[in-house]
Amino acid sequence: MQIVFFSIGNPGRMNRHSTGHYVLQHLVSDFGATQLVKKGKYSITSLDNVMFVKSNAYMNESGESLRAFLGNEKIRQCILVVLFDDFELVMPKVRLQRLKQNESHNGIKSIGREIQSQNIEALKLGVGIGPKPQNASRDSMASWVLSDFKLEEKQLLSTSLQTIYKYVEHIISSDGEIGDCNKLNSRITKQMSVSD
Repeated sequence: MQIVFFSIGNPGRMNRHSTGHYVLQHLVSDFGATQLVKKGKYSITSLDNVMFVKSNAYMNESGESLRAFLGNEKIRQCILVVLFDDFELVMPKVRLQRLKQNESHNGIKSIGREIQSQNIEALKLGVGIGPKPQNASRDSMASWVLSDFKLEEKQLLSTSLQTIYKYVEHIISSDGEIGDCNKLNSRITKQMSVSD
């Protein structure tokens, strides 16, 4: 089965809202894949049956980038793992879940609309960027997700990466047969606490 790690975020410099792209770049480098090649609305590289794909669209248009990728690469069936910034999770937590109907994250919502009619098993690997601001308004929340990480938060991101590698290694070695996401989350959390 083809496994696709698909990062979403805004184009441009690294900030909270482009955490998914930051993670993908590290995966490409650390798993020994060749450099990403830009193909319009997305950039891509692959290694065996694993594709690493970066959306080049703005967050709210992530689904359009996914549609371009699926069409151009003639993907009819795959395990899709979306890498994104999860503002509901406190750093350095990471969580794997299946896509739901009522997503609050605009990028994930856009992806969900695009794959409704596709033969795709879709999961989301959320990288914690919280805690989010208390009593945040729509505007203050928007400016917060677009803000840069502080130095201590960047250090926490390196811990997040170690956890993400555990998930990615499991997904690849199991050929995308994930089973119960909650059980996997619990198992990896325990593994990481033992290795601390």
